[in-house]
Amino acid sequence: MSQTGGDGADERVVVEQRLLKIDEVFIYRIPPMRSADGHRAEDWNLAKPLATCSLLVARRDNDLCINIMADRPKPGAPEGATENYLFARSEIHVDVKKPSQKLEYWVNAAVDSSRYFAVRIKDSRTGREAFVGVGFRERADATNFRMSLDDYVDSLKREEKAEELRRRFEESLTTAGGSSKDGGDAVDVEEAPLPKSCLGLKEGEKLHINITSKRANSANKPSPKVKGAGSLIGLKKPPPPPDVTMASDSSSDQGSAANNTASDVDVDWGDFEG
Repeated sequence: MSQTGGDGADERVVVEQRLLKIDEVFIYRIPPMRSADGHRAEDWNLAKPLATCSLLVARRDNDLCINIMADRPKPGAPEGATENYLFARSEIHVDVKKPSQKLEYWVNAAVDSSRYFAVRIKDSRTGREAFVGVGFRERADATNFRMSLDDYVDSLKREEKAEELRRRFEESLTTAGGSSKDGGDAVDVEEAPLPKSCLGLKEGEKLHINITSKRANSANKPSPKVKGAGSLIGLKKPPPPPDVTMASDSSSDQGSAANNTASDVDVDWGDFEG
């Protein structure tokens, strides 16, 4: 749906989203509240409703419209033909930034029943406002009506939070890449100083580190005990003694070889004696 100005130059698109439709609701003329506790449905003469209508809840941009529709005889049509018309309307505009503009300004649940609500309606021609009672036959319809109102408020909060994050992001980009106050060149983002680390120790704090040494562990281990010489691994048995007969036969040869060796030693290493 779009709304266009008189000259056709200014055109604004209005997005409307239907949230809930209930075919049967009861409308009551309600008296002023007797106490500050709230409206009480037992004071509305529930057996005699003012009208039986249908209810449509729709969101238009940031506003929520509660349209109460009724049937009436259609003029110029055969007998029994009816047309649907707008019986009453409530235009809700909740501002999450202003605590004064809350949902309770337009819709209040009855304190004595969960199926009845006091809804503020407004006459578009005169601007007068008044409360009417809205009742639901089924408790599930009343719950869906309440949930549609809560969804509207929650969506406004999410959109406001997203808009705030977008503004902060644009401001950060402007601060990082904008010009300086004295008209200098733009600040290079890569040359901007990095934020200081917050991992340092505060005043009065101490850092204790336990270091375990492998040498200390090995030193603490007990050394293996040696039970005896025979338990050593890798040692060979001593060779057997030489034969006496073979020793006597070769004594002369060994003696001459020993003499030669001794003389060679004296000749070669004589300079190094002493």
